[in-house]
Amino acid sequence: MVQIFYRHIRSEKLKSLSAPKVGSWINATAPNNTELLELAETYGLDHGLLQDGIDQHESPRVENEDGATYIYTRFCYAENGRILTAPLLIVYARQHVITVSPAAFAGLERLRSGRTALITTQKTKLVLRILDEVRASYASQLNAISKTIFQIRAGLKKEEISNQDFVTFIDIEETLGDFLSGLVPTGATLRNLVAGRYFRLYEEDEDLIEDLTLGISELIDLTKSRLATIVNIREAYSTIMANNLNRIFKLLTSITILMTIPTIITSIYSMNVVTPFMHTRFAFWIISGFILALVGVAAWLFKRNKWF
Repeated sequence: MVQIFYRHIRSEKLKSLSAPKVGSWINATAPNNTELLELAETYGLDHGLLQDGIDQHESPRVENEDGATYIYTRFCYAENGRILTAPLLIVYARQHVITVSPAAFAGLERLRSGRTALITTQKTKLVLRILDEVRASYASQLNAISKTIFQIRAGLKKEEISNQDFVTFIDIEETLGDFLSGLVPTGATLRNLVAGRYFRLYEEDEDLIEDLTLGISELIDLTKSRLATIVNIREAYSTIMANNLNRIFKLLTSITILMTIPTIITSIYSMNVVTPFMHTRFAFWIISGFILALVGVAAWLFKRNKWF
């Protein structure tokens, strides 16, 4: 689906157009190949680079081709209880700004319906505001992940650890790794934009992009911190499980040794040979008392040496 939006600095509100005007914002969500070809022919763009914008495995980068700057980034969104990332292509063309993505990006909808005036004719500022929505998408989902991590850490004192806990750890680690793969190249892209290598920046734009670069850097540091936290929690869980298993083995080994004492003595008295007390009236009670005494001494030694 391809939509065209336009607002001049003197316009009252953002308008949806059927045909583009100079300074329009063209947004293509999940476009098919025919729509991509039409975009390429209408606005003089590279069809192959536009196709890269809907490639789910595309990494953030910047390309410059025939006077148009192609800014590839990835935004974050939640779907069916999972946190995912998807590519977003921002094209800074001669007369328009064009965005292409394989999935709907809620940040673009917020940008269109937000209270802050969106001027499509100010192309540089429009690009920076779109990138700021990308940053906000990561910040929102990272806050949700942080709450989950803190809840897991709060439950570390529990002795019952399920396999689902480890599945949760793996999912969070994969998500945070995906965040880094999107944020780190995006930060590098913004630094290139600050240098003015791809299009002209005004003083107000430079302040905005520097704030945006700082925000991305903070998100990268926070993501690394949360990743380190979840790794530490997983290792702590593994240590707890190993310690619990060791305690169980020590207890079972001690019980086995204590049971061996009466087994040996009763085995001796089961042989068809002459044994002490065999003709004594209270032989059973004497032998039983002797066994209990040996077991008691052994248990006391085990307890004293903390073997169980």
